[in-house]
Amino acid sequence: MKLCTVQPHMSDSISENVIEITRWVQRAAGEGADVVLFPEMMLTGYDHQLHDLFKDTRWHRQVDEALSELSDVVDASGTSAFVGMPYPYGGGHLNALVLLQPESDAVLAGARSHLPVGDRNRWGFVEPENRVPTDFHGISFGSIFCAEAHHLDYTQGKGLEKSDVILWPGVVGSDHNEKSEVTTDWNVELARKIAIFYNVPVLQSNYLTYATDISTQSMLESNRMLGGSIACDASGQVLDQASRKDEEIRWFELSRVNGTVKVTALDTTHQAECSGEARSIE
Repeated sequence: MKLCTVQPHMSDSISENVIEITRWVQRAAGEGADVVLFPEMMLTGYDHQLHDLFKDTRWHRQVDEALSELSDVVDASGTSAFVGMPYPYGGGHLNALVLLQPESDAVLAGARSHLPVGDRNRWGFVEPENRVPTDFHGISFGSIFCAEAHHLDYTQGKGLEKSDVILWPGVVGSDHNEKSEVTTDWNVELARKIAIFYNVPVLQSNYLTYATDISTQSMLESNRMLGGSIACDASGQVLDQASRKDEEIRWFELSRVNGTVKVTALDTTHQAECSGEARSIE
């Protein structure tokens, strides 16, 4: 299976993000991808505009219309996509990852369960009943969201232990100094933490910045530098990392060898391999 992670600009406009997702899916399809991973809340953007979005009772319809458009894109391209978006659930909505597959209904592929009280109160997020991974091409994909990586004990015992690979569509910033030099690479630190905790490879899709009004920068960017999407094996060894300055698409080959999942970073400048690192398959 050929999987790619996308590190895009993200807008605060659903329609603009649909255009961005479409552009990347089409590019990935043209290069033979089976599935594309986008960051969490990619469809809506993930910042102050959520206050207004969730106050508008029509937001469900906006998301449904966008989802329908993207389903058509996936159908035409033949390439599937994991897309971060709000997903109606249990009287509220999830911070969710939805899997779109050609000629199939959208599937809820994962959702964040560690929710600070402020997020519940401000945005109406609720917790999923479980975190059982989603099967795609015979590989079980679990998912961890945002700073949930700081609270992995809370995610334990909810199904993620059945994952072959964990997708981390996490919006994460790394600490930097006045010279814009990274002082703490939280992409690396947290991906390693997830990988070692669950003993599986981790693939991240972070975003770069907001496409609109970049001069003011978002709340999430004010003290940290975004980008730097990471991939590591089950031991925490870094396999590949995107830049912090450019939109990027990173490529990986996933296969099963002797009952385990093998991940290879497909990059001519940084080729690495993870074999025998994922859990054994019964």
